[in-house]
Amino acid sequence: MSMSEYRGSSRVTGFILSLELLLLVAAAVLLLAAVREGALELPVFDGVRGALKLDSITKGPALLRVYKDRAAIMWESSTEGPWKVYFGDAGGLDRYIESTPQQVEYEFENDAKQIVKKTAFIHKVWIESLRPAQEYCYRVAGPWLRGKTHRFKTADAESDEVRFLVYGDSRTRPETHRKLVELMIREKVDFIVHTGDLVSSGNKYEQWGPQFFEPLKGLMESVPVYIVKGNHEGDNGNYEKLLIPGGEENSFGFDYGPVHFFCLDNVSKGKKTKERLNKIVADAKSSGAAWKFVSYHVPSVNFGGHRSKWAAPAALPALAEAGADFVLAGHSHQYERFRPVSPPSGSNASFVSYITTGGGGASLYGIEPTIYHASTKQIHHYCRFHIKGDKLTMDAIDIDGNVIDHVEITKTEGRPDKQYLWTAIPMGGITLHQTLRPALEKPLSAKPAKNQPFVISYKLSVSELASPAMITLALRCRDRAYELPEAKTLTIPKEGGTLEVELTATPLVDVELSDKRQGNGRPIVPALWLDCHYEIERVSESITLPIVVKDN
Repeated sequence: MSMSEYRGSSRVTGFILSLELLLLVAAAVLLLAAVREGALELPVFDGVRGALKLDSITKGPALLRVYKDRAAIMWESSTEGPWKVYFGDAGGLDRYIESTPQQVEYEFENDAKQIVKKTAFIHKVWIESLRPAQEYCYRVAGPWLRGKTHRFKTADAESDEVRFLVYGDSRTRPETHRKLVELMIREKVDFIVHTGDLVSSGNKYEQWGPQFFEPLKGLMESVPVYIVKGNHEGDNGNYEKLLIPGGEENSFGFDYGPVHFFCLDNVSKGKKTKERLNKIVADAKSSGAAWKFVSYHVPSVNFGGHRSKWAAPAALPALAEAGADFVLAGHSHQYERFRPVSPPSGSNASFVSYITTGGGGASLYGIEPTIYHASTKQIHHYCRFHIKGDKLTMDAIDIDGNVIDHVEITKTEGRPDKQYLWTAIPMGGITLHQTLRPALEKPLSAKPAKNQPFVISYKLSVSELASPAMITLALRCRDRAYELPEAKTLTIPKEGGTLEVELTATPLVDVELSDKRQGNGRPIVPALWLDCHYEIERVSESITLPIVVKDN
């Protein structure tokens, strides 16, 4: 090779080497950018354990609280750290807080019936000294991971407008929950309240990811989700470890614009019902907000599903006296909105609207509409509220995005408009219905025999009603299969009291039991029904129930 050939070859080789070096530098820059933005995870060698590990965010990040001057952020990581939250206003992420995580060790059985042991690290930090009604950015960062940048807005204490969603019982079916979340993402709201039952069994740590955090991805990073504890959250502390920020309790209140919201834990053991009810009342009375909302898991007024009546009958007058406008609960997997419940006559207390919103994903329950309902649906859904000044609009949205219920309320000098109040129902009617229904479902202890009289007895213990009520009880059958007694009419004084009623019937044919269970037992065949009709103030309602035999 001549000297000129050698020099030419050397220049070509040098050019190729320079090009390769340039490509390597460019790849390194792209790799570093990917790592910083959380698009790529790099391995970290743990010299103590001698294991190769990956930094990753395994739950969240999630906004647990956003107040006017601070915000609580939670996430779970696969490594201990150090982890930081970088934050700042629109100008950039110029500040940070370092997290001290809580280590959680858990185990579960996988699909192959093998016991899997895992370790996770839960982080919860408060970002302090924020300004009201301002947009902020934040990003979670680990040793080799820089998460995505998310945005949130602090609460606006001075605004007269707010938009928020309420839903509950999203457990068990994450695909259904996710479909609702995809609709919620489009709503552009200030916050969300979840009425509880996030997972099937909260004591099983492995359920929290797939059933709760995964379906909420893309939403709870930028919109705070205020969560009420449900009975399915368990009692081993997982709910508290994951979702209660430092310095806060399971029951808490917050303000956003014209709304004050109080979220109560009415399922954890250790506190008496009266103590919890007093806590709601004290919180609501201390607020001067134009609109007052209360949320807890097990409803006080619920005529479908579990037919719950938490803290009844004391809850209804107490919540009215506290000035609550709306009380939202879950537990029963359905949608039911009651007509506003009027306070006792002569009282200046509030008219309270009760909603059961338990259609977030769990299997649905049936519901029988009553005169007390404004709307009922057996469907997966969420509730959307928009308040501006003295006007409130609420829409219930089903899983296909359809509006299934709509209500508008306008306040004048703090009182709802006459059009809305015209639909109100007396508090005593609710109380009487809650008393009668379970009492009338009492089953017979044995199957009746042909030509043998049998007695159906009822004991009604009715609390104070504020006005007298008339009740008529009668048995009914077809084809004269039974010899029936005359109907019995009772008067219940407004002070309430205990009444006992006996109805004696005689089968004129052989009696069998239905194959289908109903209520507390199996209906007798030929069918025999109890018709109960009552009247109190402006309410006139009939309840019909089959006579059943206890299912042993």
